[in-house]
This record gives sequence, C-alpha cells and structure tokens, in this order.
Amino acid sequence: MKNFILFFLYSVVSFSQIPAYYSGIDFTQTGNTLKNSLANLITTTHTNQLPYTSTSTDVWDALQAGDKNPNNATQVLLMYGYNDVDADYKNDRIDAVSNICSTTCPTGSWNREHCYALSLGTPALVTSSPGPGTDAHHIRAADVTFNADRGNRPYADGSGDAGPIGASNWYPGDEWKGDIARMMMYMYVRYNTRCLPTNVGSGSATYSTDMPNIFLEWNEEDPVSPFEKTRNDVLQSIQGNRNPFIDNPYLATLIWGGPQAPDAWNIIGCPSTTTWNGTSWNNGTPNKDIKAVFTGNYTSSGNLDMCSMDITGTAQVTLQTGHIFTVVRKINVASTANFTVQNNANLVQINNIANTGNITVFKNSANLLRLDYTAWSSPVSNQNLLAFSPQTLTNRFYTYNPAGTTTATAYVSINPTTNNFNPTTGYLIRSPNNWSASTSSPYIGQFTGIPNNGEYYTAMQLGYNLVGNPFPATIEGSHFIASNRTIETLYFWTHTAPASGGIYPINNFASYTTLGGVAAAAGGPIPDGSIKPGQGFYFYSSENENVFFHNALRYNVMNTQFFKSSNEKNLYRLNLSDNEKNYNQILIGYDEKATTDFDLGIDGKAFEYDEAMLFTTIKDEKYVIQGRPEFDSNDKVTLSFKIKNEGNYTLHLENKEGVFNSHPIYLKDSFNGTVVEISKNPYTFSSVAGTFTNRFELFYELENENVSNTSISALSQNTNILIRSSNEKISHVSIFDILGKKLIEKNFNAKEVQIENSKNNQVLLLEITLSDGTIEHQKIIH
Repeated sequence: MKNFILFFLYSVVSFSQIPAYYSGIDFTQTGNTLKNSLANLITTTHTNQLPYTSTSTDVWDALQAGDKNPNNATQVLLMYGYNDVDADYKNDRIDAVSNICSTTCPTGSWNREHCYALSLGTPALVTSSPGPGTDAHHIRAADVTFNADRGNRPYADGSGDAGPIGASNWYPGDEWKGDIARMMMYMYVRYNTRCLPTNVGSGSATYSTDMPNIFLEWNEEDPVSPFEKTRNDVLQSIQGNRNPFIDNPYLATLIWGGPQAPDAWNIIGCPSTTTWNGTSWNNGTPNKDIKAVFTGNYTSSGNLDMCSMDITGTAQVTLQTGHIFTVVRKINVASTANFTVQNNANLVQINNIANTGNITVFKNSANLLRLDYTAWSSPVSNQNLLAFSPQTLTNRFYTYNPAGTTTATAYVSINPTTNNFNPTTGYLIRSPNNWSASTSSPYIGQFTGIPNNGEYYTAMQLGYNLVGNPFPATIEGSHFIASNRTIETLYFWTHTAPASGGIYPINNFASYTTLGGVAAAAGGPIPDGSIKPGQGFYFYSSENENVFFHNALRYNVMNTQFFKSSNEKNLYRLNLSDNEKNYNQILIGYDEKATTDFDLGIDGKAFEYDEAMLFTTIKDEKYVIQGRPEFDSNDKVTLSFKIKNEGNYTLHLENKEGVFNSHPIYLKDSFNGTVVEISKNPYTFSSVAGTFTNRFELFYELENENVSNTSISALSQNTNILIRSSNEKISHVSIFDILGKKLIEKNFNAKEVQIENSKNNQVLLLEITLSDGTIEHQKIIH
C-alpha cells in the first residue's frame, strides 16, 4: 500500500490555493492550449538538467533524496515493489538508501528505473548527456531484478501486483499505476513528440488520440499520495521544475478529457446554474458542468450528475433507493432545508472539498434479534453514538483493539453518550434492548450530519482491525485492497446464526479477497466486495500501516451485491456441513497473478473457529480462499479440516465459474481411497475429533483412479452403521475388520440400510454390492 507520513486520522477536505509556481498560467484554458502553457513553464523552470552519473549532483542523488520512505529516511521506496514480508528480494517495496547497484550490484540492490523506457523514445533516449533520459521526474528507484523484468515493456491495464501482462506488456501494480500515469503525462508535456505516451502505454486512446486511456484512468483511480507530493518538492529543489499532474490531477482532465480526476485547486467553477423550483429546471437538467440549486421539493426519479449542489430555503430533497447523485464539487444544505439519502442510495463526490449543512442517511441492517450485534460506521460527521441507537444499553457499544487476545480485551466498551462516530472507525453495536428475542427484523439506522468527503488516513495495526465505510456511497472492496496493499482479507460480520447464551454457535464471518468471496459458516450471501454506507467491516493487515479511504473508491453502483465487470474467473467453492448445519465454505481459484505460495490480497486467511472447519494450508497457515497460478488440469490441491465433535460430515460444491463449468472436479479421500466427481455428487464421510491435514485431494484429470458414481455413503451412528445409495439399491453388505476378518454379512434390497454393530472405536472395511452388480468399498471408523 502507499506509505503515508500521517499516523493519525486525517481527512483532506479543503483545497489549497494555486501555488505561486503556476501564477502565470491561465487555467480557463483547456486542451492543447493549456498543455502548451504548462510545457513552456516546466521547460523554462528546468534550470538544472542532471547528469546521469557524476561527482556533482546527479540522478543517483535525486533518487536517494526524493524516493525516501516517509516512515524511515534510511530507506527508499521501490517502484513496482509490493511485499516486504516474504523471502523474495525482487518484490520488496523498500530498500536501504545506500544499497545501490552502481559499480557493483549487491543482492537485492536497487537501480534507476526509467519509467519511460529509453528505447521507446523517438528517437531513443540517452543517458550519456543531460536530457529526457536523465530527467528524475520519470526515473525511480527499483529492485535491479524487477527493473530487468520490466525491461522496455509498454504499460498495460491489469490488477493486483506488478508484473508482466501477456508476452510483451507490463502492469506497474495497483499502488504505482497513478504514479506511472502522471510521470508519463509529464514526459509528454515536457518533451512533446520525443516522449509520446502512445509509445509507452498500450490499449486504446479514445478519450484523446495522443494519450492512452489507461493513463487517464489510472490518474483518477489511484490518487496522488503524500509520497508523490513530497518527491515533487524535492525534485523541484534539485531540477527547478515540477510535475503539474501531481500538483493537480484535474489538469489531465482539462487537457485530454477522460474520467474526471479531482481538482486539487478548485480552479474551475461551475460555469452555469440550473434551479429546481419544485416542478421543473429553469435551465435544463444539470450535469457535471452545471450547478444544481434546489429551491423546491425534489424526489429523485433516476441518477443525476451536477457540478455542485445547493439546497436552499425549506426545500426537501430525497435521493431514493437505487439512485445515484454524483456531485463534482461541494454540497451545501441550508439549516432550514433537508436532504435525505434513502437506504441503498448512493451519494458520490469527486473533489476533495468540505461540505456544509446536514443530511440524513438511512441504512437498514440485516434482520436482527435482541442480542445480535452489527458492525456500523457513519457516512456523516457529528453523529452521536447513543442518538443513533438510543435503546441499546450504554455498555453495549464497542470498538475493536487489534492487540487484544481475548474477546474481553479485543472489544473495548466506549461511552456512547459522550462519543460521536469517528470517520473510518467501525463500531460493534448491539440491537436495541426492546428488540424482539424471537422474531428478527432490521434496524433502520439514521445518520444525521455533514456528509463525509475526501481522503482519510487511519493508523492500523498488524492483525485484525475493525473499520468502516466513511462515505454515503458504496465503496468497492477490490479497489480498497488495491489502495492498501498490506491488507490481506476483508471480513464481514453477518450474524446469520443468532447468539445462544451470549455465544455464537457458528462462525458468522464472510470473507473476501480480490479473488472472490466465501459465505459465512452460518450461510447468507457470498460477499462480492461491495461495502455499503454505514457498514463496518474487519480486515487483516500484514503490517502496522495506515489505511487509506478516498473518493475514487465510490463507484456509481447500486447499493446491492455488485460485481465489477470483468472476465469470468476460473474458480469454485466447496462447503462443509453435517445433517444439521453448515460449517464453512472455501474458494479455490486460478489467476495468472497467483502462485502456490501466499499472495497478498488474493489468498484469504481463515477466521479461526472452534467447530468444524475446512481449509487449505500455506506455510502452516489456514486459508479459506486460495489462489493458484493459471489453470493447469494437472494441478492438485490438498484439503485439511478440523473437527470438534466426532460425527458424519458432507462436502459439496456450492458453485463454479469459468473453466469449471465444463471441466470435472474430483475429490479423493486418502483415508479410504474413494474418488468422487465432487462437481456432480456430494461426498459424505465420518471422522473422529481432531485436525487432519491433507486427508482430501482435489484434482481435475483421472489417472488410474476409479471414480465412484454410485454416491455411496457409509456412516457411523451410535451402535449402527448407516449405508445410503443415491442410485442403485443395495443388495449385499460384507463387513471386515482391519485384519480382513469378516464380521458381518447381510442381504438387502433398499437404498438405505442399517446394520447393528455394538463394537465401537475400530476401523471397518465395507464391501457393498449393488443391484446392478457393482461392488463398492468403503472404510469407516465405528
């Protein structure tokens, strides 16, 4: 993730004035006129063109000063890096400032990555003399091996960590794509046709013929970090000029169009206004260039864009369920007016600007009983905790302490009378004390205050953290993980299974990574990553770091389960259950970005649970979401499980996508050698209590295995052995002990039979003959 200098909650909601550096620029200009003005500025102020290597100030010096880790001045941040917790040097995101690859290249050293590849210039850029090849605004510290891997590959769109895209392109990584976009824009404006963006960026250029779409999209999706701003200051002190697109990403929108990036200076006001008088607009329907003023009552009938939004007088404005208001700039609500955002509506803003006036946001919880808890967060400021849920007992409001090792130490009671919701903080709040203990119903949460907007940085700790969506709009989980690259897994409390005696008998946490989601053990929906207004959620972080919320996380999506459009993934989900309840669900998926080792943001750790649980294992850690490399039909996946109570359990396929819609999935039970096509038939087995690693194996190609197509299950039930067949009738059963001695032999003519055997705690071998002459063998513990 991006490292941030701030270690406390901080929201950027005010605009700075246009810096004096740009005092000679007319920002009413657009397109090539503005581009040419900026080109003249950054060229004439480029007073010190650096040598590549020199005893005087050179590119090494610029990078050692400009690329410093904001949290540790003895380190540099490495372009494309993403993982400092594994043993691989290549993917590190930090390194020692002094560990440079100059005359020698120590293991894991860093060198100078030309983000605009030298060979892609027209003509090729050089480092033998000062010029575009030595301009530090596009040269970054990078691991020497990763630098070589990138080579001169053009950039292409992707997701997740940095790496090759296909045979010839390169994705810089979720953390760095905005940095790359703004560097490529700078190089084009500074050096014109010498550094064409279309040479270094692949894909279409439909917004503007001279700027690839990906750079304009990355500029909007990945906001400018404090690290980029500081680096820009450092390079100005060395070279004399600045990168304008770091100072204000909106300049790219003014020049090339495309997605509207935030305007850091609020340089362009709303050129015209339209007013709703309660019946009609006096100047046509508003859009992103037209300010909307409401002087009369308005109820949304669909989505609406506007430059800014004023609600005046006693106007009552209602944003209805399923509708979206997108406001580029400020929202102002008069104290005598009212703005209501209904449940499952979205209020999206683009610029990081302070709003004025209160709004009311409604959010319905899931169905609750009296002792159920919900993880809440507030989409507005100044909302008091007790006023939000006045009938909840005052000792039943909690925040979460990641350092806590027990329930009592992890959940910290907070006084709701004197405390307001804090933006980005998640709060666990019990149902009102007058709620029904037998009939569940949703709690209709009402938040009143100034709508939250802008960027929030909040300190997090290694381990589990409870946070919340701070905005009155849905945010998308995959984008949130991409903006915070130490986050491994998101967890959503579902409380599908109610508490009994203050204890939840089943794990109620659903899990999500960029690979996909798995439902909670108690059931409920499979999370797709959409995080609704007012929703608190947990995540696991691999480091102590700051978490970043920003406006680009707000998507113009309906506030229901939302799947961002993408190619169908190759994945499937398996459930573990018994005759009475579900225990958990796991996901196995294949992705070109994944490996068989742990992959940050792809593999999801199991939220530990005392009852039965199915899981995969990576380096002795339990996972319920596991990514594998691009699908290979020869791949095999081992499954483990733990059982608290001896009994009979079933594995069955929940769903499948991609290649698995037409490719079989086989399950082998190593205990008795049974192989079933789990993609067609569930598999029931018996087990004693304990943790069993590698009992099951998933695979996709048959070798010399005999697949059981009869769906035979043999279970131990008290003093009886229960045998079921879902197809043919059972005609004969012989039972042997582990030494091969025949203990029981009986004839039948039924699909379900019971055989009494009073001897327990032994391994039995069953030979089952079906009515069609098929003979099946099973092994059970009885």
